[in-house]
Amino acid sequence: MRIYRCIFCISCLLSTAILSSAQTVALPPLAPEASSAINLLADGSFEAAEAGAWGFADWPPRPETSDRLIADSIRYTTEQAWDGESCLVFDLTTVGEGRTLIARQPFTADQLEPHDGSPMRISGRVLLGSGPTVQTVGLTLRQWSDEGLLSSEHLRMTADVNEWAFWSRDFVFRMGDTRRADVNVTIGQSPDLTKSPIVYLDDVRLEVLATAPLSAALPWGEALLSPEGMLPVEVLISEEAWAEGLRHLRWDLTSPDGLQSHGHEELAPPTRSIVLAVPPGDIIQGRYGVRVSLGREPGERTHEVLLPFTRAEGPFAR
Repeated sequence: MRIYRCIFCISCLLSTAILSSAQTVALPPLAPEASSAINLLADGSFEAAEAGAWGFADWPPRPETSDRLIADSIRYTTEQAWDGESCLVFDLTTVGEGRTLIARQPFTADQLEPHDGSPMRISGRVLLGSGPTVQTVGLTLRQWSDEGLLSSEHLRMTADVNEWAFWSRDFVFRMGDTRRADVNVTIGQSPDLTKSPIVYLDDVRLEVLATAPLSAALPWGEALLSPEGMLPVEVLISEEAWAEGLRHLRWDLTSPDGLQSHGHEELAPPTRSIVLAVPPGDIIQGRYGVRVSLGREPGERTHEVLLPFTRAEGPFAR
C-alpha cells in the first residue's frame, strides 16, 4: 500500500516509547479483520462442474476444438484439491507441440459496471503435478470494447511440485468503454514433449475489495537493516472509521505472532493518513512484528493489523 495524501510524520510523538528486548508484555489475542471482498467469479473453487461456469479451449484454434473434444486435456478432478473436494487439471500430455490450454469465464458489461473505480484483486493457486521443474501459468482479466481488446490485468503464476503456490495482484478497475470481459487461465506446452506439464488449479478469484477500516504497510520493505534507527509504517484510517470516532492509534513492536510486546506508543493522529516512525530499540537480529491497533480511546482494539518484519545485519553495521 502507498499513501499519497496527507502524509504526516509523527516521530516526535514516539520519544516516550519504551523498547527493550529484555522486557516484554503479553498482549491480548489478535483478531484479524474478516474479509469483506466479493468474488465475481462463479465456481472459482471448481466444485460444480455441472454449472458450466467455465469454458475450455486450446490454441491456436482448430475447427474441431470444443469443450467435449478436449475433455481429456482440461477437466475437473478429485486427484488434488487445495480446498474442498476437487480442482481443475490441465493435462498437456494429451496435446501436441506448440499448443496452449485455456479455461475462460466471460463477463457482461452490466456485471462489471457497478465496480468501476473499485480496488480489485485477481488471484489463484497452482500446483505442478509433473513435467518441467517449474511451470508458468497465466491468469488474466481482459476487457473488450467494440473495436477490440481494450485493456488487461495479467498475473504470472509459477507452479512447482512441492506445494500449492498462491499468487495475487491488486489493481484499480477502470470500466472505460468495456462492452464485455473475461478471465482466462492459460498454460502452454513445454518445448520438450517428454516433459509436458500437468498442472492443478484451484481457488481462482476476481475480487472487489472493500475499504478496510485500518490499513498499514511497511514502505521500505520487510527488512530493517542495522544500523537503521527507525522503521516507517504507513497507516490509513478509512473515512467511515474516522467519522465513527475511531481516531486513537496504538503501535506495539512485537514477537512474530503479535502476542509479546517489546514496547509501544499510543497517539491520536491529526489526519487519517500518517507515517509512524517506530524505533527498534535494542532488539537483536531476528523476526518481529509491528501490531497497529485502532479504537475510540486508549486501550481499545476495534481493528488491528500485524506487519511482520526482520531485523537483520546491514552492510554498514559496525
